[in-house]
Amino acid sequence: MISPIESFDPIAFRRFLHQYPERSHQERQSAAFIAQQLHQFGLSPRTDLGGYGIVVECDSEMPGETSLLRADFDALPILEQASHAHISCHEGIMHACGHDGHTASLMVVAKHLKEYPPLSGRVLLLFQPAEETGAGAAAMLQDPWLANQHIDNVYAYHNLPGYPLNAIVIKPDTFACASTGVTIELMGKTSHAAKPEDGIAPTLAMTELIKLLQNLPEQFPDEFTLTTVVRASLGETVNGEAAFGTAPGYAKVLATLRSENTHTLLAMKALVEQQIRVLCEKKGLHYEVSWQEWFNAVVNSPSHCQQVIMQAQSLGLPIESIDEPMRWSEDVAEFLAKWPGVLFCIGSGESHPQLHNPDYDFPDGLIATASQLFCALIEEKHGKGTSAAGG
Repeated sequence: MISPIESFDPIAFRRFLHQYPERSHQERQSAAFIAQQLHQFGLSPRTDLGGYGIVVECDSEMPGETSLLRADFDALPILEQASHAHISCHEGIMHACGHDGHTASLMVVAKHLKEYPPLSGRVLLLFQPAEETGAGAAAMLQDPWLANQHIDNVYAYHNLPGYPLNAIVIKPDTFACASTGVTIELMGKTSHAAKPEDGIAPTLAMTELIKLLQNLPEQFPDEFTLTTVVRASLGETVNGEAAFGTAPGYAKVLATLRSENTHTLLAMKALVEQQIRVLCEKKGLHYEVSWQEWFNAVVNSPSHCQQVIMQAQSLGLPIESIDEPMRWSEDVAEFLAKWPGVLFCIGSGESHPQLHNPDYDFPDGLIATASQLFCALIEEKHGKGTSAAGG
């Protein structure tokens, strides 16, 4: 069992998580480490919500609003390429999106709230698994206790390379796109390569399908939409080698669809299924379509955006207001669809390695920036108790 860091150092905590990453839905040790550290602070977390999710309640004795702050802690199937001392010990898995830093930031807030509890209302600190697959938030909301909470304010952040270090990147209404992955299998009939006319090859259908997918955004000219073909394969192999004597009878195409509007993404999904059905009927092919990693669009409350801007300005942080939604997706959207709140970003540096890159590492300085902003938001809504009251 992993032991908590007794003399809490948020940077050491973050780097420890970075060294021992776990993929979505497999975060057992990470969750145990987080829970033990919370216990070390004298807090009593609820665990195993929707898988490995964790929630800590920080209550006051006075009535008031309820605020939820969220961090994620799953990692990605990426082979890390770095030389720093805290490189991943799990080959082929790394924290390439900064979830280790998000978690460390919220852990600082947990320690602060133990020492300086809110004067009114309640604060919930939520540590979420499985963000990368778009399944973690929805799974946690299946827990009856969490689903029945009345939440007035949701706050979450993501680090963002390409923007100045510590800049607060924010936008009301749609902040990040809806997206989904699709896997399409085309099944015909193989034949000898010398007599392809005896089979039913999906070759032309696959090329037509790719063209249909790439042209899909043209059907939705009034909104941002995008289709990216991420993989296409045709034919059979034997022990990984090409079967030169066989005309293909099978093809597979994988793509990602995204839109700034969840309803538009649903319309894109329906149109893809219709086009595949028509195409395969024309070509005499069987087909299977499956959808993976569904993310709704992240929709921010304008009033909560303004709260973040005001508190960021009070801390002297620069503000970067954007006009277009982020193209990537974030499943904090599930919480924001149920309760009002905001997802914002904090710049990781204009030349910092991009998210999901093998040389990415979370900037440790952002831990203090994020936790200070979180605490300022809490104090605005709930006040700040004294250290003696925190025990």
